Amino acid sequence: MKKVLVISNMYPSASHPSYGIFVKNQVEALKRAGIEVDIAVNDNPAVGKKNVITKYAKWAKHALSLGKKGKNDYTVTHAHYVFPSGMLSLALKKMFRIPYIVTAHGGDIERMAKKSERIRKWTASILQQAEHVIAVGPVLAEQIERDFQVPATKISILSMGVNRTIFHQADKATVRQELQVAEDVFTFLFVGNVIEQKGVEELLHAYRQVRANTDRATQLIIVGSRRDTAFIERIQPLVDEHVRFEDPVKQPQLAKWFQAADSFVLPSHLEGFGLVALEALACGTPVIASQVGGLVSLLGDGAGKLVPAKNSDALREEMLRALHTPRAAYVNEQAVNKALTLHDEVTITNHVIALYESASKGGERP
Repeated sequence: MKKVLVISNMYPSASHPSYGIFVKNQVEALKRAGIEVDIAVNDNPAVGKKNVITKYAKWAKHALSLGKKGKNDYTVTHAHYVFPSGMLSLALKKMFRIPYIVTAHGGDIERMAKKSERIRKWTASILQQAEHVIAVGPVLAEQIERDFQVPATKISILSMGVNRTIFHQADKATVRQELQVAEDVFTFLFVGNVIEQKGVEELLHAYRQVRANTDRATQLIIVGSRRDTAFIERIQPLVDEHVRFEDPVKQPQLAKWFQAADSFVLPSHLEGFGLVALEALACGTPVIASQVGGLVSLLGDGAGKLVPAKNSDALREEMLRALHTPRAAYVNEQAVNKALTLHDEVTITNHVIALYESASKGGERP
C-alpha cells in the first residue's frame, strides 16, 4: 500500500482537544499499524457564516493541493463525514482518479442531509460514487442503504474503536483524589458537547428528581464544550451546586473522569454510534443511554441500560436504579467484555486497512 489521505471537517487542536478526536485516534492507529497517512482537516470549530466560509475555503484548498501533488502516491482517500468532507474526496476522484471510502458518523445523515434538497443530492452522489461506505452503527447502515440506494455489499459497519491502553480501569479512590471528587458522593458523569441534541436538558431535569428521591449524596459532572451560549442560558435555572462543569480535556485526562464516575449517562436524541459510551465501559463505568442509533447495538445485549430518548422520567428511574443497586448486580460483565472485544481499536484498524486495499481494486468488500 502507498499513502492514504484522510479528509475530515473535524479534527482536534491544542485549543480544542475533543473536536473530532475520534478521527485523530484512527489516524494515529493507522500510523501505528504501518500505514503512511497525510491529513487534510479542519481543526477550527468556529461558527457563523463568515467563519465557516473562510475556514472551509482554506481546508478545501489544502485538500485539493495535497491531492494534486500526491495523485500518484495515494492508494485511497478516506473522508470522515459524508458532507462536506466527502465532496473533497469525490472531487479528487474525478480530477485525479484517486478512489475513496467515506465514513458516515450519523449527524451527516440524520441532520446535514436534511438541511436542503441540494445537500441531500450531494450526499447521495458521494455515497453512491464511493468505492466503499463505512457506517459507525447498524441503524445508520440501514438508513444509508434504504434512503440513498447504496447496495448493502458496499457498506461495512465499523465503529471508530476504543483504545484500551488509554481507556481502562483504575483505582477509583486515587483518581477521585486527583480530580477533587469526594470519595463518598455517588457521581453521575456526562461527556460531550453541551447542546440540546445531546439530551443535557433532560439529564438536568432527571437529576433534580433523583436528588429529590434519595438521601444519598450525589453529584453530576458534565465534561464538554459549552459554545452554545443560548442553550447554556436556557438550562441555567436547572443548574445548582450539585452540578459541576468541566472543559474538554485530552483523552488521558478524560479517561480519569470515566474512572472516577459511578455511572455514565448519555441521553442523546440521536447518536451514530456513541463512542463515549464505549470508552466509559472500557473504564469499568456502568452506562445509561438513550435507545437511539448505534447505542442500541452497542448496549442492547446488556452491556448498558437503555431508556427512551427525550424522556426525563424514564431517565430518572434508571439513574435511581443505578444509584441504589450494587454494581455487581447492575452490570452484565459478560456483555461488556463482548462489546469491548468487538470494538477494540486494533481490530477496527485492521478492518479499515483491508477496506483501503479493497478500494484500490474496485471496492469489493474484503
